[in-house]
Amino acid sequence: MTPRELAADVLERTGVPRDAWEITAQLEAMGLRDADARAAGGHRDLFELGRSIFSLVQRGEVAAPAEAEDPAKPLHPILEFLGHYANGSIFAIPMLLQAAAILIWGYGLWGALNVNVRTGTAIALGFIASYVLTGGFVQAITRRGLFYNYQEEPALARWVVLRGWWIAARIVLGIVLPAFLFNGLYGWLPWDLFLIAALYYSSLSLLWLNFSMVYVTRRRQLIIVITAAALGVVILLAERLHWNVIAANTAGLLFAAAVSFLAGLRALGGIVHRKPHNPPRLTVLVYATSRWFLYGLLYNAFVFADRVMAWTASTAREDLPPYTFWLSARYELGMDLALIVVMLLSGAVEAAVQTFSGRLVPVQKSLAGGERARFGEWFARFHRRRMLALIPAALIAIAIARIGVSLVSRLPNADIRIGMTSRSAMIAFWLGAIGYSLLMMALQNALILLTLSRVDMALKSIAWALAANLAAGFTCSRAIHYASAGAGLVAGAAVFLILTWRDVRRAGERLDYFYYASF
Repeated sequence: MTPRELAADVLERTGVPRDAWEITAQLEAMGLRDADARAAGGHRDLFELGRSIFSLVQRGEVAAPAEAEDPAKPLHPILEFLGHYANGSIFAIPMLLQAAAILIWGYGLWGALNVNVRTGTAIALGFIASYVLTGGFVQAITRRGLFYNYQEEPALARWVVLRGWWIAARIVLGIVLPAFLFNGLYGWLPWDLFLIAALYYSSLSLLWLNFSMVYVTRRRQLIIVITAAALGVVILLAERLHWNVIAANTAGLLFAAAVSFLAGLRALGGIVHRKPHNPPRLTVLVYATSRWFLYGLLYNAFVFADRVMAWTASTAREDLPPYTFWLSARYELGMDLALIVVMLLSGAVEAAVQTFSGRLVPVQKSLAGGERARFGEWFARFHRRRMLALIPAALIAIAIARIGVSLVSRLPNADIRIGMTSRSAMIAFWLGAIGYSLLMMALQNALILLTLSRVDMALKSIAWALAANLAAGFTCSRAIHYASAGAGLVAGAAVFLILTWRDVRRAGERLDYFYYASF
């Protein structure tokens, strides 16, 4: 390749270069060596080749292709915020559909109002296990799939998503066999409860993995449609055909799993598809996604750690748990209503992260190569404003959630009304509302770090946060009240917030480096 051809290739990738250093960095990113520089016109090394190409640009002998105009921005920042808020709130809609279906018809996609505590314990065990054990795989699949999509490599995105799904499905479902043998040897649960937990675990695990396929294709609205349709199946079978709850839930979950898999497969390109050229080896794929896997695993474990602590404690329980793990409907009711905070704040977090991602490149392009300090100052102002905006938003969300508590406590269902007015439910609600508010603030920091590909920072923060969650939750649930296991959520979220805040500030001080290294 001649120097002019090489210069044209470089400028097509970089646009108009600011200096010779930028060209040299691009040459290195293209995999060129000093030997290649000597072959391309007898240059001593890549630095000299970079200066030569920059000289051609300055003399006008080689021109960068015209860059496409940036898409028009919304007329007002409020419109931009509302668009991102609506997009981020999509994940809250399935939760709202589930809650509405239970309150109106008494049935959800998993569980129902008339389920006794014994069966509910098995369902809760299967749900938590599925969410935690698939969390790492879901994070790895979505991150790698989106990476190839952003690189405009749809064939590789499809290949890596399906490859990851197949590996995850075999591992997650394969865990059932050793769990079966363990229960047979040690009798941890009665067989009917174990089989119910295994049934829900398997069905929900497939559903979460399938939703990751849908997410990669950026068709989040399909998750809402599939959830609504599956709820319709459950209600039809339970109300009209009088199936029992377990059978109706299983049918609904299998329906959702099948439809979501087909929808994800179709969005990825269909069943028949040619294998991409030179896909990554399995060892490379595992290495590239290992930290994302650990982050997803630890984060999902963090989300449910308080429930595990509460449901394995007996201090001040209203009942006498016959097994080590025993559901408390009152604790779950309080924590579920506290999730209103997450539903309301998730859109605000999405708006902050998407706005940061959208403005990062234009701001960097508007600054000269030596204006590193101004780049960091812009980020510091942006981060400070967004974090301060979350504080009143969290207070408003907690107030709305408290109104929800009052409304639920007036429902005609006596079990819900009595349960919501209990001390256990109110302790769980207030601790949950505070903990989830802190968690959403920390999550905004973590997502900014992940946008800059600083998964190592986010991973360390969530590991320490999980440790704090377990330590505080265990201590408070055993020494004070089982419902005070929510104090673990508060402590862990506070640690997560402090550590991610520190890491974001450090990243901002070297934003130019982290910006470059993230690509």
